Amino acid sequence: MTDAQAAGSDARIDNDLNGAVPHGVISGATAAGATDGSRPGKKTPETPLQSESESTTHHSIELACRLWRYDATVGTITIDTAKVKPAASIFYAAFTAVDAEGKSDSTRPVTFVFNGGPGSSSTFLLLGSIAPKRIDVPDAAPVPAAPYGFVDNVHTLLPSSDLVFIDAAGAGFSQVLDKAKAELWSVDGDVKGFSAFIRAFLSKYHRWNSPKYLLGESYGTTRGAALAYRLQQDGAALNGIVLISDILDYAHTLDTSDQFYIGYFPTFASVAKYHGQAGDGVDTAAFLEKARTFANEQLRPALAQGDRLSDETKALVAKHYAELTGLSERYVADSDLRVLDMRFRKELLRARDQIVGRYDGRVAGYDLDRMSDDETFVVDDSYLDPAYSSLVNAYLRDELGWQGRPERRGFADFDWDSSEPGKGWVWNHKLPEHAKTAWGATIPFPNVTPDLAAAITAQPTLKVLIGNGLFDLCTPFFQTEYDIDHLGLPKALRGNIAFTYYPAGHMLYTSEPSLAKFSADLGRFYTASAEDLPSIDER
Repeated sequence: MTDAQAAGSDARIDNDLNGAVPHGVISGATAAGATDGSRPGKKTPETPLQSESESTTHHSIELACRLWRYDATVGTITIDTAKVKPAASIFYAAFTAVDAEGKSDSTRPVTFVFNGGPGSSSTFLLLGSIAPKRIDVPDAAPVPAAPYGFVDNVHTLLPSSDLVFIDAAGAGFSQVLDKAKAELWSVDGDVKGFSAFIRAFLSKYHRWNSPKYLLGESYGTTRGAALAYRLQQDGAALNGIVLISDILDYAHTLDTSDQFYIGYFPTFASVAKYHGQAGDGVDTAAFLEKARTFANEQLRPALAQGDRLSDETKALVAKHYAELTGLSERYVADSDLRVLDMRFRKELLRARDQIVGRYDGRVAGYDLDRMSDDETFVVDDSYLDPAYSSLVNAYLRDELGWQGRPERRGFADFDWDSSEPGKGWVWNHKLPEHAKTAWGATIPFPNVTPDLAAAITAQPTLKVLIGNGLFDLCTPFFQTEYDIDHLGLPKALRGNIAFTYYPAGHMLYTSEPSLAKFSADLGRFYTASAEDLPSIDER
């Protein structure tokens, strides 16, 4: 996976399998086209899609002195693509509030929840965020060895909405046929596939008249913004969208762009303050505002001058940069004021012989190669992956009753280094009609800000909540602010978007104080109208 891809993704192999399967290795069946070792040259038949099925169990949870009953349904829905019918079997875990007689209310909101990747399962959001149960692990600290446990989640969104967690095609318990991968393993094909699933779910469970929401994380925000517009076109308009740990324009993940360095800077400052390298004695909010101001008013014009920047100005900007990040002036100047995120993670705590995490800058760990730009290990992966990987199968199979055939994949098995349809992820994105560029409607990387702008403009009641972790070195919050500020919305609709911030990393819900705040913010968001959102906005 390239660094550009990593910048907006939780595209790790979280190995939530009974046996860990590394990236690119297919579990449960040999890929179509591969040969059977016992009979050279003979292709092994592809495993057929599992039939649609479901299993429902009954549960309850006490929240604020009230007993909430709910049904948990795990199952699959088969979807088609334009060329392949059927194309994929999509797994979901749905949590539906019911009354004392076991009846649900079809007028309650329903929220469709998905992780990112692209190609990620829903494991982290399912186990760690707003479902009725939550994994019990420490925050920003090493997780003890198994066994792991669950607790009732007092921060669940269930009082506000029924919940549907979705595994992307080829990930988790979802399956995709080889001949459908070229369509579904792409930016636009993925959006069409999710739209097909959501509409099929609405029909199967009689939820068309429910208020409808999306909640996406990381690449799931890329999907979510485009999906909101697509669902409008497909006749399933939304009431709201929740986008956390956002990446909306992949052009800004390229380190050849000045905006890449500007977008990261306030997060560098935030992480430096957390580790005591900068901002001592300064209020956090004031310190971050100072970092934003520096990024816009000093760093931006300095980078824009390129090689014409004077030595005097460069030295002054490097001095202020160093004061706000804890890096040395020499290091910043030698980097031409362009400090890569991976280098920042290696350099910030070099004196302690430590590096900081990509997904959560609060995490400090160790590396085998101190001189390399990149880390030997993503230090914060090892803090969470073992627990989530171990528990997801136990929860879905043993407690919720899933009996489907496939082994669970943390991640779809496409090849990050391949751009061949059906083998790698196709990053092309077709823009909405109003946003055609000089070279046409299709661009070679996803920029879904036009999709989000089109969805809001076409439906002025649509409301959007943007959530970001202040220590997220994967999808920096200041870049999201920039992207939203450049949607080009009519002035009357700019208040349809509210920002909230959390003292956490990329998966902001892994910090219980942040999860508590996130849950409270969601509660206000769901009850607010688009006109009320400015009262929630923290910018």
